[in-house]
Amino acid sequence: MKFDSKINLEKEKCYAIPAFTSDSDLVRQACSQMNQYCEASITYPMNEPVVVDKALISKWLKVDDKMNVMFHDDAVRQWLSEFGDQYDTVGTTRTFTTPTGKSTSVSGGTYGWSIDEDTEFEKLKSSIQNKEVVTREPAYYIGGVAASHAMPDWGNTYVDVDLSEQHMWYLKDGAIVLETDVITGEPIPEKITPEGTFSIQDKKQNEVLVGSIDPSTGKPSYETQVSYWMRITWDTGVGLHDATWQSSFGGTLNQIPDVGSHGCINMPIDQAAALYHMIEVGTPVVVHY
Repeated sequence: MKFDSKINLEKEKCYAIPAFTSDSDLVRQACSQMNQYCEASITYPMNEPVVVDKALISKWLKVDDKMNVMFHDDAVRQWLSEFGDQYDTVGTTRTFTTPTGKSTSVSGGTYGWSIDEDTEFEKLKSSIQNKEVVTREPAYYIGGVAASHAMPDWGNTYVDVDLSEQHMWYLKDGAIVLETDVITGEPIPEKITPEGTFSIQDKKQNEVLVGSIDPSTGKPSYETQVSYWMRITWDTGVGLHDATWQSSFGGTLNQIPDVGSHGCINMPIDQAAALYHMIEVGTPVVVHY
């Protein structure tokens, strides 16, 4: 007697009936929708174009148990995290050549590109769903933009402050339009001028600079009025400004107690005035050795 396993298994209902097959309308609709999503192409114009197209999109799509098309959100976020790691520049080390031709590098600071990955996550999914073929910048945090994607990312209009030379330059479109000796912070932890890439945060005339509270007196350690104030940090209150109390600038004067500044970049008043009237808020300021 011949045993027919297939017939017996079917009679015993051992085979599960699939909810969907390749001929199911919902499967066809899901395939069509995913194919339409793969028509999208989003190009980010970084120093080299970064393209999100069907090669990536196809890996980010899935369906649920009802054949609804969904994104692999974790995969999209992982890609954006790697994208940000590659192209964010805030605080990174930049190697560059100073106006004197010296090769150096600078680390730290608050200036540079900073991609808002949460916002871009939603924008990217929307672009895919809308089948967009577009070239656009990713979403950035407020202030998280720079002049160029090429390095150094501050472009060719910026202030260069050389702490070792005690000298600064203002370059506009690559040409030096102002330079002067300066006095920076006394080289002790509480007064040293921070190294890094910053930008002009705001600028004011006739500003009173107020030091930290002296515990012994309960009063500010200093209150000094300056004519031209150009802030580069909020947390440490550092900026460029005139310093009429200084009799000279440059050299090693910053190393002398009570001559070196509290961290700011002291300038002759005529040079501070000239810079104040030329420079714009947002201009990069590179402070280095």
